[in-house]
Amino acid sequence: MSKDARLAAGAGLVSQARLVGGALNMLIIVLLTRLLSKEDFAAVALVYLVQETLNAFGPLGLDSALSFFVPKLGPRVSRALGVYTGAVLTALAVPYALVLFFGGPAIAEVVDIPGIETPLAWLALAVLCDFPGQTLPQYFIATERYVGAFWVTLVFYLSRFASLVIPAWLGADVATLIALFAGVAVLRALMYLVYFAFIAKGPLRGPEVRGQWRLRDLFAYGLPLSLSLIVGKLNVQLDKYLIAAIAAAEVFAIYTVGATELPLVPGIAYSVTGALVPALVVAHRDGAGSDFVRLWHGSMVKVAAIMMPVFVALFVLAEPTVRLLFSKDYDAAAVPFRVYLCLMPLRLCAYGAVVRALGRTRPVLTASLAALVGNAVLNYPFYLAFGLPGPALASIVAQVIAIALLLQVIRRQLDLSWAHVFPYGAVLRALVVAAIAAAPLLLVDHFVTGDGARIAAGFGVYVPTYVVLGRLGGLLSADDLRYVVDFLTGRLVRRARG
Repeated sequence: MSKDARLAAGAGLVSQARLVGGALNMLIIVLLTRLLSKEDFAAVALVYLVQETLNAFGPLGLDSALSFFVPKLGPRVSRALGVYTGAVLTALAVPYALVLFFGGPAIAEVVDIPGIETPLAWLALAVLCDFPGQTLPQYFIATERYVGAFWVTLVFYLSRFASLVIPAWLGADVATLIALFAGVAVLRALMYLVYFAFIAKGPLRGPEVRGQWRLRDLFAYGLPLSLSLIVGKLNVQLDKYLIAAIAAAEVFAIYTVGATELPLVPGIAYSVTGALVPALVVAHRDGAGSDFVRLWHGSMVKVAAIMMPVFVALFVLAEPTVRLLFSKDYDAAAVPFRVYLCLMPLRLCAYGAVVRALGRTRPVLTASLAALVGNAVLNYPFYLAFGLPGPALASIVAQVIAIALLLQVIRRQLDLSWAHVFPYGAVLRALVVAAIAAAPLLLVDHFVTGDGARIAAGFGVYVPTYVVLGRLGGLLSADDLRYVVDFLTGRLVRRARG
């Protein structure tokens, strides 16, 4: 198997695990909205929102820095660097854990959600264990051990799903749910310790390791990245924090459901780019600009062939999808759900990760800050002007700002014109084919009754129509379809092993 084929299989395998994880996260929301009251669901959603924010900011980008420094420094220091990174991340987690543990009552007063203090105290334990645990999957990706990254990621998502859904089904309260959620973070930390203590190969100290990196070098790379991650995270979370602060718990619960990002974005688009970063770093290091663009654009085109039809189909079927997933009690969430779907055609890759592969992190922060400023300025006025979908619209405008600025950096770094920095033609072709394939879907949505029947019949008609049109239009090849089959059947494990 060629290196490109193995790399594609590895990227697909990592995407597969994260896509399953994203689907499980979506299923968690689906089930919790049915198992919990809106007030209890709002409490769980807020704790999860805080955890996601801290995981973006707290590690200061050190876990993601492994994807740059491990390929650059080579395998002789990889184990030592992995252990060192985990130790530093543990130290970074301590202040956040203390704030959550002792500051729970103050946070509860701000958001006005009863009983949130104890769940926040349990979240302190989760943060303390989760920070070092994030090292392991990033280490596997950095060393191109894609099968290991697949299983570690899958175990994490499955255990987290079980920790929330099973006790909720048994009638446990919110504090118990979050306590078990913290137990999953403990499991992740144990996996990190066991791997680097007993399985990973390579010296932890000695002349081979000494002086190969400096902490300030890791921070110089990771800190701007971390700031960009937290700003980027706030760009997609600012609307939720706004609704939590100014609206009742029930409204926050409805908006949280509607503003849920589909798992295809982090599960495919972002994870594909993340898995490609080591190869992109090497291509740029070797001066192979054409290989860099070929790998990057190639992944975007493949992602577009998946994202565009899902975007079009769900946009048409938004109302029955929301009702089927979250029940009729959350019917009002269809409007922000449809607005959030418009992010899918924009997020065909992790643009910031591409910039990082060029050895640049500060522009990622600059772009994220510019987007956050635009988002912050527009969020509340859009809420006043458009109601519940307004903050979601502001988030989309912010993403357009960030993407435009990052493409400008890539264009200059690779000496590309605007006409060649983005695969416009291939992406537009995917969108056009997806839109044309939706014609019979509109008829199904009009004539078929029942939410489940409309979705089943709609996708039953839409998928084969899209595949046929994609083949006729040159969008989908036979290899693409075989890849999808391998993706769905788990055969990418064999491909990734080479």
